[in-house]
Amino acid sequence: MSLGATSDLLAILISAATGLAVLALGWAGAAMIARRDPAWRRLQALSPQQAASQAQPWLGRLRQGLTRLLTRLSTPARPSQGWQQSSLRKRLVQAGYRSPAAVNIFLGCKVLSLLISPLVVALLPAAGLLTGPWLPTALAGAAALGFLLPSLVLDHLGNARRERIGRELPDVLDLMVISVEAGLGLDAAIKRVAEEVSISAPLLNAELTMVSLELGAGIPRPMALKNLASRCGVEEVSSLVSMLNQADRFGVSVGRSLRVHSDSVRTKRRQKMEEKAAKIPLKLLFPVLFMIFPAIMAVMAGPALIRISETILK
Repeated sequence: MSLGATSDLLAILISAATGLAVLALGWAGAAMIARRDPAWRRLQALSPQQAASQAQPWLGRLRQGLTRLLTRLSTPARPSQGWQQSSLRKRLVQAGYRSPAAVNIFLGCKVLSLLISPLVVALLPAAGLLTGPWLPTALAGAAALGFLLPSLVLDHLGNARRERIGRELPDVLDLMVISVEAGLGLDAAIKRVAEEVSISAPLLNAELTMVSLELGAGIPRPMALKNLASRCGVEEVSSLVSMLNQADRFGVSVGRSLRVHSDSVRTKRRQKMEEKAAKIPLKLLFPVLFMIFPAIMAVMAGPALIRISETILK
């Protein structure tokens, strides 16, 4: 096979891989938008997911094989001391990954991305896309980007999860206020609210269910609430935990404290929405200036410029 045919084949492969990546990102974005719909979550809760998982046992085997591969790859990047691993585990928990193997899988993804990114860049000269003295710099940059990319993705997932928890928190607090004022204790109210918001607020449902399980296992309530704040990583949840602990310590009415905190959370949420709304004109300035304004000027001043140019040429 000639060099030209090889370069054409590599270009076709790279184009196909790029197209598949774009399709995968589009599918993931559409699925993420669909998961925000409460009706979609209700249908998923009513659908027979257990039968579907049993009908495809190869998915479980594939997941186990990938987990073993990533665990082996994580050995060079695994920290020798525990403080880095504990900090990484906290970031993973706040992003929603609580599995004991989450740290090894994440480190394995970093090593795998570190190895694959320079290989992809090394194939570009054969396709005629990257030649010259910039190749070593591109290889080093690809390796650094491949090593940092999983951390960036993890931070993005953590921020998205914290934002979703912040959106779910006001409604959950209202239900908790109603439950406590109806006569339930705080532990029973947490358990009941976790059952009620299983579809409308799935993230806080999982966190409150974990709190109920910890309380049932004998963990003291202040420690269980602190674990909740650590898992969520949201400022409003941390202030809620501090308020509940102080109310329990000083004998203040929990229902009244929850109502005051719920009002403050809704006020902060409204202020954030107003702040985002106030930023809209500034964000629209650059698209209007560089995309819409030139077209308007061309339509309005175009005929006059044509007449002026014809008059000057005569």
